[in-house]
Amino acid sequence: MSFRLLLLTAATLAAQPLTYSLIAPGGGAKPSPRLDGAIAYDAASHRLLMFGGQDSAARNDLWAYSPASRQWEELQPAGAKPPARFGHTTVLDPVKRRLIVFGGQASGFFSDVWAYDLVQNNWQRLAGDDDGPSRRYGHSGVYDSARNRMIVSHGFTDAGRFDDTWAFDLAKDVWRNLAPSGVKPLRRCLHHAVYDQANQQMLLYGGCASGFGPCPLGDLWSLDLVNNRWTEITAQPRPPARQHYGTAFDAVRERLVIFGGSGSGALNDTWAFDVQARAWQQLNPPGAPTPRSRHQGAYASDSGTLFFFGGSAGTGLSNELWTLGPAFVTNTPELSAAGVVNAFSAAGGAVAPGEIVSIYGSNLGPLDGVAFAFDLATGKLPVSGPGVSASWNGIPAPLYFAAAGQLNVQAPYELAGAAAAQLVVTVNGQPSQPVSIPLAATHPGLFPRIWNQDGTVNSASNPAPRGSVVILYATGQGLTSPASPTGGYPMGGIYPPPAAETVLRIGGAQAELLFRGQAPFTAGLMQLNARVPMEAAAEARVVLRIGAAETELSIPLYSSISSARSE
Repeated sequence: MSFRLLLLTAATLAAQPLTYSLIAPGGGAKPSPRLDGAIAYDAASHRLLMFGGQDSAARNDLWAYSPASRQWEELQPAGAKPPARFGHTTVLDPVKRRLIVFGGQASGFFSDVWAYDLVQNNWQRLAGDDDGPSRRYGHSGVYDSARNRMIVSHGFTDAGRFDDTWAFDLAKDVWRNLAPSGVKPLRRCLHHAVYDQANQQMLLYGGCASGFGPCPLGDLWSLDLVNNRWTEITAQPRPPARQHYGTAFDAVRERLVIFGGSGSGALNDTWAFDVQARAWQQLNPPGAPTPRSRHQGAYASDSGTLFFFGGSAGTGLSNELWTLGPAFVTNTPELSAAGVVNAFSAAGGAVAPGEIVSIYGSNLGPLDGVAFAFDLATGKLPVSGPGVSASWNGIPAPLYFAAAGQLNVQAPYELAGAAAAQLVVTVNGQPSQPVSIPLAATHPGLFPRIWNQDGTVNSASNPAPRGSVVILYATGQGLTSPASPTGGYPMGGIYPPPAAETVLRIGGAQAELLFRGQAPFTAGLMQLNARVPMEAAAEARVVLRIGAAETELSIPLYSSISSARSE
């Protein structure tokens, strides 16, 4: 049984229609219009990072963009930083919270490796030029999360084009020539590659093979990262050949997405390669940007959104930031205290710290709804999606689900001890009017479904034998002991129970609680494993009390006369 099924039945990411949106930044500084400004997304801080590129000269500036505030911020790391460059690659190392930069070109070519520490705000050179691959520009680079390494492939210098593939171990800071088996992709540059974690492969597409073959190219290759072998994917039809395009891998929909580039002229078409169907499909999302090339792409794993930044857009260099994701409303969000309820029981009134609540109103998020996922590296939900966020007394709220008429969020545990909280929802940089919500130590609500011991749903036709174990879920249990983190789950197999006394009654009799604690891999969700009392009626009322507050399930528990254990 999935906790996402419990909380997000209204929508799933994979089913959402996508649209292009130009992100209008708020006031303040922003990067100059440029080519090859390489970007990567940090799901832990919910920020897009951009390093270097080329405007009137090669650059080595570092910027962070927050989708929640719609603000760019130029970061100012201490100490030495990488020489200015363009045509480099960046990957995000989530284990050590670092942005990794490799290669590129300025007055000459580079093959050095640099790491920007997002926590310490400094740069460190991890490897020098020629410590591994030869110096190069226009190569591809991905982060292989299963093996904690960066993989780079192909590229060129004024000495020619390459077809080699290397791995940089991010734990040991050493290079290894992978020398994959199989027929290698033709020597090339000005291409990209993406990482498909689910299928343990790197997908490399297109580029330019001048001197060795066509320019541009339109072929697609898979590097099997388990068996270290190249294979060409010859699916037809396929996109027109191109180079200098933008790309990212959409992990939710399991597809490689490419946008624009240079082929038979400047392009602005969008194509997706479905790795399960092994087929290309031309997408026609509304609002597509004008034709462009030398722009860069990245994928936000916490919201299922693709970003495209900069490039040459026909009228000159661009610093536009576009998203390909769910369509968002444009009006000011509106909500009221009456529309803030327990996500399970729909009971209004006071909210408990840590409670999952549903916020009903208008203009609250994307038109078609977006479900948010836990970041596997941090075990936490995002506190912002593309253009949407919520806060309680200024404290960011973890997001479960967002749509135009509804948000599902967690009230932060940091609210404990306060009498009330000011709730604000911000969409596309427009905040709602603050709404005052009363707070309580506990405010339990039971999910309106019960599971029997065998994992099936309890019902009149599928009752639980008396003495058997049933499973229930609740939210609004308040503080836990030990303390649970806001928006995430404790690591190390710890499932904290509520700090307050917990009593479950079935048919008027107190049920034996075999387990009461945070459900695995959830935030704000409590699991209760209870034994059905021997005296329970066939249709028994279920009441949960946590601390001073109680809730009644909207459906009865159905039990059978037969017993699951001997008397």
